[in-house]
Amino acid sequence: MFDYDKTIGSIYDCAANPELWPDALSSIRDAVGGAYALVGFVDRSELVYGKPPFTVRRNSTWDESWLLKLEAILNTLPYGGGMYDTGVDVAWTQLTRTDETEFHTSEFYKYWVQPQGLRDTINTPYLHRANMTGMLSVPSYNTREPYGESDTRLIEKLTPHVRRAMMINDLTDKGKLAMTLYRQVLDVLSVAVFVVGLGRRLVFTNASGDAMLSNGNALNLSQGTLQAKRIAGHPSALDDAIDSALKGDVAIGISGIGVPLIGNTGERLAAYVLPIAGKDVRGAMGLGHCAVFVASRREQQPMAMEILRTMFDLTVMETRVALLLAQGQGPQAIADGLKLSVNTVRSHLKHAYAKTETADQTSLSALIHSVLPPISEV
Repeated sequence: MFDYDKTIGSIYDCAANPELWPDALSSIRDAVGGAYALVGFVDRSELVYGKPPFTVRRNSTWDESWLLKLEAILNTLPYGGGMYDTGVDVAWTQLTRTDETEFHTSEFYKYWVQPQGLRDTINTPYLHRANMTGMLSVPSYNTREPYGESDTRLIEKLTPHVRRAMMINDLTDKGKLAMTLYRQVLDVLSVAVFVVGLGRRLVFTNASGDAMLSNGNALNLSQGTLQAKRIAGHPSALDDAIDSALKGDVAIGISGIGVPLIGNTGERLAAYVLPIAGKDVRGAMGLGHCAVFVASRREQQPMAMEILRTMFDLTVMETRVALLLAQGQGPQAIADGLKLSVNTVRSHLKHAYAKTETADQTSLSALIHSVLPPISEV
């Protein structure tokens, strides 16, 4: 029986020790009855025959020779280009995008799928960057029925946690946390790290974090409490993320993934919050704590959809509708573009107004423009 809480915990353990990904991915695989699970960053600029597209790849147990063949043939996947156009945390399956009979005539099927006894795949982007997509994929055996809606919904609930863990792996140079978050390890990291306890009280910061606080850059201390500068006068999403993380792995949900921060000179920074409480791998800093990692490089910054979701707890569709509205589209145009009814669009907007504490289209658009860098994606 699938243990959701245990799986979330195992994903966050991977943030501390990337070598644990096979176990976490095995749990995800088993949750949907898949053959194996794979997570990685795909460099879309390298999707040409013979060049490996994965800059990082982690997977549950599978024949490594076949995974290497996948890297060489991924560009022939039917509907392969469209897989990168799907929104963050939106799962789709191969057999809903491609007719199965037609799929069986493809080179990809004959060369790679059929010889391994596979059938369908759930693909879910967990992040998008300029030329990079983070993708979680779970192929199925040919003895299993095609994946259904319950399977894709479950994977969509897991990908925000995968995104947080993978981004923390990236921030910490893919392995420097493997010594279970001991203070001496944190202190040599170039990324700013803060360990926070109940009441958001700062209990430890590494040298980079101490320098950030000394300069009052993006974060500061107030009576021992870690605080972020407000963006557009809106309460910091970092507060909510820390409070949720202190309650445990499941409670944090989507919050704390790329929380936007503003530096002294207007530069964009992002915070990624990792729950620590109660897990052996992450427990070296003590129970009842969470860790905050601050990203500064451009490629580590969250995109518009991720920012809005983590700040205001919007759903994927509420976020897409809000972004299109901020780009100047009206409800009818949004409905036509997303193939929804105008009443459905208005319902999404109503929810977005409530969550962002705005009253109408004008105020919602103004808030989005004040919070986000120039909007370039939906």
